[in-house]
This record gives sequence, C-alpha cells and structure tokens, in this order.
Amino acid sequence: MKSNKLMSVIVIVIIVAVVAGGGYYAYHYETTGKLKVSAADTPTGLSGVMDVNVTFSAIALHSDKASSNSTGWTNYSLHDKTVNIMNLTASDAAFLSNLSVHAGSYNLMKIYISNVSVYIEAGFLGFSSSTSVSLHLAHAFALVVFVHPLTVAAHTTTSMVTDFNLSNNIHMSSKTFNMSASVIIN
Repeated sequence: MKSNKLMSVIVIVIIVAVVAGGGYYAYHYETTGKLKVSAADTPTGLSGVMDVNVTFSAIALHSDKASSNSTGWTNYSLHDKTVNIMNLTASDAAFLSNLSVHAGSYNLMKIYISNVSVYIEAGFLGFSSSTSVSLHLAHAFALVVFVHPLTVAAHTTTSMVTDFNLSNNIHMSSKTFNMSASVIIN
C-alpha cells in the first residue's frame, strides 16, 4: 500500500515537472526572435592604419516598455569576439552573433568593447616597422539611442549592423579609442 502511494506521488511530481517545463518552453519559444548583430566601419581615409581589431564582449538592450520596478536592460554576451572592422561596409559587415531576444521594442543599446588594437604601417608615427598598438578605451561602453525603436518580432530575425566611424573613433596621438557608433537595421 505504501509503495502505491509513493508511486502515485512520484508520477504526480513527474507530470507537474513535464507540464511546467513544457509551459516554459512554449512561453520562451512563442515570445522570442533572433537579432543578428554585425559590425562595420564607415569607409575612411585613415592613413597609416592597416587593421583595426575590435573585441566585442557584450551588448545590452533597453526595453522601451520597461516598468518602474525594473531597469529595462537585458545583457547579451558576445563571447569576446574579435574582428577586423577596417573598411567593412554594412553590406559586408563582420558577423558577431545571432542572439535570442525577447520579442519587443528597444530604444537604447550599450555596446561593450574590451580591447581595440590597430596594426600600423612602417614609418607611421615614427615606428620603424609595421607593428600592433593597443588603444586605451575612453569609455566602458558606447551608448546608442535608436531614433526609431528596434523591433524584434517572435519567430523572425532582425539584422542590425553597428557602424563605427574609425576616423572619429581612433586618436593615434593619445592611443585612445573613443567609442561611438550608429546602427543600421534591416
């Protein structure tokens, strides 16, 4: 008799766990879309620089529907992805990640960069040979304000290219990278 009661309790616990897990999966699946994140550089005449390798660590999106009891920010890791963005346009931008994002509208984005190094030509800034120079990051992140909210719909992919203007971002005299960017949404 005791074993029948125990067996009944175990079966009920398993059924509850399966229903709860299935409900969570359905909720998550029904309310998420994909955000394809890429990076580019507005083509410039940045003389003496051959490569600009940027390590992207994360982005954070701010929901325009944030409640008063939450910050509205959600962080997404980019797993310290390093790409050379020198002279990449929006049409051939470097792929960073496909993020699973809650469907909704977003009005702000933070782009976190952990490292920037430039590869410069021999003779530029007095260097006798081509060399790599690490740049100091002027800020912890770049804040992008969307003129029109970024909308991610469930079951779809929204593409976003973060476009840097390296001639404005790179200050070789102080070896500083000043983060600023615009966003192109497709």
